[in-house]
Amino acid sequence: MAWFWDNAVTIGTLVMAGAAIIALIYAHWQISENRKAESRGNANELWRETLRLGFDNPKLSDPTLNPGAFDYEKLTIDGSPELFQKYEMFVDTILNASEEIFSVSPTREWLAALRLQLRPHRAYLQSKHYVKSGYIEQYTPKFRAFLHAMLSEGQERHA
Repeated sequence: MAWFWDNAVTIGTLVMAGAAIIALIYAHWQISENRKAESRGNANELWRETLRLGFDNPKLSDPTLNPGAFDYEKLTIDGSPELFQKYEMFVDTILNASEEIFSVSPTREWLAALRLQLRPHRAYLQSKHYVKSGYIEQYTPKFRAFLHAMLSEGQERHA
C-alpha cells in the first residue's frame, strides 16, 4: 500500500492521460458520425431535388416515353437544340446528385434507386455525342464503374 501512495501522483497522471486519450477518441468518433449523418441528410435532399426536377420536366425525365422526339445525332428534341441543351443539363444534374449519393451511401437500396433514375437516359449516355464529350471524366472512377455496369446491365436485358 505504501508503494501506491508513493506513486499516487504518477498513477493519477497516467489515469488523467488515459482519460484524455479516451475523450479525444470519443470526440473524433462523434465528429465522424455527425459528418456521416449530415452527408446522408444531404443525399436525401439531393434525391428529393432530382425527383422534383423530374416531376417538373416529365419529357426530359424519361426519354423512353417518346423516343422519336430525341435525336442524339442532331442533338435535338422535337427539332429543338435548346430543349436538347436543357436535357443535357437535366442529365448532368441527375448524374451529379447520383454521384454524391453514391459516394455517401452506396447501399443496395440507394443503388437500386439510382439505377431506376438513370436507366431511362441509357441511349443518351451511350450516344456518340456523350461518349466523345468527355463529360464522364468529371466523375470519380468508382462512380464511372457503377455507371458503366448499370448501362451494361440494361444491354443484357434488352439483348
